[in-house]
Amino acid sequence: MEPFTLTINEVNYLVNLHSAFPRLFDVSNKDIFYTVGKTDAGNWVYVKHEPASAVIPLAEIGDAIDGYISDKQLFES
Repeated sequence: MEPFTLTINEVNYLVNLHSAFPRLFDVSNKDIFYTVGKTDAGNWVYVKHEPASAVIPLAEIGDAIDGYISDKQLFES
């Protein structure tokens, strides 16, 4: 999966697949670096982050990642 950019609350985040199993994503910009994932219950969680990283809107970013992946799968079908 190619890296992609999401814009949430007028802030751009670069999203890159960190691992396929478990499916984890690196989310970064000039102020943050997080690795996030989705639990079996469907909740997005922080897996790790740089200590000085600003807080991110995890739920909104997770929903946007889900939307991007769904749209990408539709176009690849």
